Amino acid sequence: MNKNGLYIAGSDMNAGKTTFSLGLISWLEEHQEGGVSFMKPLGQKTTLVDGKQVGGDTFLVNTSLGLDIPLEYATPFTMSSGISEKFLEEGQPDDIEKTIMKAYKYLISKSDMVVVEGTGHPGVGSVFNLCNASVASAMNIPVLLVLDAGIGRTIDRFTLCSSLFLRREIHLLGVVINKVLESKMEKVRKYLDPWFAERGIPVFGYIPYVKSFAKPSMGMLGRELGVETLISRKMNEDVPVEGFIAGFGSGSEIISEISNSPESALLLSTRRHEVIDAIVARRLSGSLKKGPGAIVLCGMPGENESYISDACDKLDIPLYRSLKSAGDSVSVLNRRIFKIEPGESVKISEIVRTVKENVDIERIMASLQWPERTQKKTAENTMIRLKSWVSRIFNRR
Repeated sequence: MNKNGLYIAGSDMNAGKTTFSLGLISWLEEHQEGGVSFMKPLGQKTTLVDGKQVGGDTFLVNTSLGLDIPLEYATPFTMSSGISEKFLEEGQPDDIEKTIMKAYKYLISKSDMVVVEGTGHPGVGSVFNLCNASVASAMNIPVLLVLDAGIGRTIDRFTLCSSLFLRREIHLLGVVINKVLESKMEKVRKYLDPWFAERGIPVFGYIPYVKSFAKPSMGMLGRELGVETLISRKMNEDVPVEGFIAGFGSGSEIISEISNSPESALLLSTRRHEVIDAIVARRLSGSLKKGPGAIVLCGMPGENESYISDACDKLDIPLYRSLKSAGDSVSVLNRRIFKIEPGESVKISEIVRTVKENVDIERIMASLQWPERTQKKTAENTMIRLKSWVSRIFNRR
């Protein structure tokens, strides 16, 4: 087993693999003298950089943590549109595994630790005969599984996901439980700790659910809606909004939503001047202490809007305009799943801090550095217990 690599797998898309990787790599950068590299062998989500399609998650980690890894090694293979059909019809490309392993060996030669992030759930990539488990097996590195929080659901997903790695006799180092509601933290730990302990699987940490991590920033909203800045003392990327409020319903209902979520951006039709008036009145009276985080006026400009700009300027509320209607704007945003982007430095710093505070990374690294004989014996014992348990599950009538 290669002690210089660690494969981060997830129970599903958006389980928190990249979130965890950011915190893990930041910790390793502080504690590993020989440096750390990051790669995502199979890239699903891509972004355009200097005219080239590159892996979105690797670009995020690379940029945010200043790793300076050539992107052709960080994401050696991207699953672009239509490539699955081409592979099934023609067997092309036929050198995917070779390309991935070449990149991995390059990164191993340049650093003491390579963090490898899987794609989606463990079965993703099977169309190319390279699911997550196949890639981890080829690299001969242990797997850490990031699971969405719950109790029954977490156990069920672990059962399903771990079976792919068990079939290939890959060492499952342990698990991290992500997105745990603070109100349920004690209950979740009460049931999951003994369940995993009974099966010889270490739980390295419970990461709390932080609402702002899943909420789009003003920069994201702006790009989706094509906004124009009317009033803002900050760059779009730095306006600290947490998601959005659809400005439908009565003025009192919208004010109530702002009061409950004052950091959110308000998407409001240009015709709803009475809502602007209510916000200004409530802010000046003190009954609405803060919020909204920003206002996006949706639709074609109306008459006599200059007072809106003046009011937002005085109240320090960033103001934007989108030519899309309020209904179209909300519809566009509701279809999107927002993930962290490189420009969100405040959010990324908070993610790194949260991971470090709630995951025992030192224990993870200690598990990787066990003497090989002890590690092998422990892995074998864990494998026997898990295989026996999985066999009972799947053979039960």
